Parts: sequence; structure tokens; C-alpha cells
Amino acid sequence: MKFIVSSSTLLKKLQILGGVINTSNTIPVLDHFLFDLDSSTLKITSSDLETTMISSIEVDSSSKGSVAIPSKLLIDTLKTFPEQPLNIYCRRQ
Repeated sequence: MKFIVSSSTLLKKLQILGGVINTSNTIPVLDHFLFDLDSSTLKITSSDLETTMISSIEVDSSSKGSVAIPSKLLIDTLKTFPEQPLNIYCRRQ
């Protein structure tokens, strides 16, 4: 899975979606954003099992895939970047 996205656009979306995530989750995967890439559309999902939010971003990509990324780590990292295109690459292990 590989795509290019604006750092500020991604951060804005994640900050909104992060409002759903509860810091005291008993299920660890609920502390993550689900990224689902299908060609040039990145769908991001967050949930606390009662409320689910889904948002989409147009990205530069031609691949497909999905990955769960820790929400706090990702948001904190994105806050340190200036506005720039981010190349994100995830590979299977």
C-alpha cells in the first residue's frame, strides 16, 4: 500500500475522526485509525463501537490495501510536520 497525501489535509481529517476514539478502550484496536486505500481514495475509519466515523480523502495512488495505525502516534507525528506532501508506504510482514 503506497500513497501521497497532503500533511495538513490528513491531519485535519484525523483530528476530527479522533474525537470518536476513547482513551480508555478495552479493545486495543479501537485506539487505531483504519486506513482503507482503493486506487485514489483513502477511506479512514474510527470507532468506539457505539459511534463510527468515516471520512475520505483523494490521494495520489494506484494501489490498494488497508492498515490500522495507532491514532495518538499518528496525530502527534503529523503535528510536527510542516505543510508538505507525505509519501506513505506500508508493506505486509
